[in-house]
Amino acid sequence: MRRLLGLLLLASCAAGSPASGGLLHAAPNGDGDSWKDTTGREYRLGLVNTPELNECYGQTASAERKRLVRKGFRADVYTTDVHGRSVSVVYLADGRNLNVYLARHGFANDKYLAQFRHENEALARELDVAFAAARREHAGLWGAC
Repeated sequence: MRRLLGLLLLASCAAGSPASGGLLHAAPNGDGDSWKDTTGREYRLGLVNTPELNECYGQTASAERKRLVRKGFRADVYTTDVHGRSVSVVYLADGRNLNVYLARHGFANDKYLAQFRHENEALARELDVAFAAARREHAGLWGAC
């Protein structure tokens, strides 16, 4: 039993869970909504989509995500996608929700929100508000593309 608890604690720390206090660090790769950490684990932001690097606003979204995770991040992994990526709600070192931030400021769109909202209803509700505000204000890609 003690070994099992130790393994669970180790897994929690490796995932950068808020309970562990540990931060993960991003490798210099990926785009606006998916990347690997320095241990090689790949993350995908849940319920948001950023443009591909060769699409309108793709370079901007990628640069912003990289800037924001530079000081580290925590990932609340809630499922795995078909590519084996850890689909997550990501929290920045300062506690901000990266998924919601990118949506609210127009770095992400809602392409996958309806299809996958059942995977994380609480996040979906936060994103509904963020996307609506970004569209209303023509923020980021909503005004540029």
